[in-house]
Amino acid sequence: MQKSRFLILFILCLGLPLAAAQAVLSFGWFGDSTSNKGQWLTQELLLLPAVAGKQHWRLVYLSAEPHCDSRCEEAAYLQQQVYQALGRKQDYLALWQLGAGTAATMQNAELPAVAQAYAGQLVVVDAQGLGLLSYPVALQRPKNVQTGKAILADLNKLLKYERGL
Repeated sequence: MQKSRFLILFILCLGLPLAAAQAVLSFGWFGDSTSNKGQWLTQELLLLPAVAGKQHWRLVYLSAEPHCDSRCEEAAYLQQQVYQALGRKQDYLALWQLGAGTAATMQNAELPAVAQAYAGQLVVVDAQGLGLLSYPVALQRPKNVQTGKAILADLNKLLKYERGL
């Protein structure tokens, strides 16, 4: 009698947490929490060639327009603000604009056809040239301040993870 009661209690102690975990997952009670502020790209997007220098990360504005409009100017201002806010970590970030005429402080290239869906957005690109996170650019500066804070938070996190700390 003692042995069978012990066995039943042992199986319950092992099985009950597993059954509870399965119920939480299958009924959707588990909240999806992410710590990133940007939107992960849904498809693999190769935007730029790979780099082997100190500037591992690139902040890229994607524009479908051949000339720089007001949204493009807001994006350039936002990129400069994020770059300045990085402080001593500025050496690890390069600013790019794809598809629009830009200021002399940024590098420019043509917008790939696969990136047309993300036109009008800022994208964080890694050292291999893959886009990771996207951020919308608004025409109003107060909304862009919040976007800049989100980009800065994500870039700081990526730089920290890259160092292994």
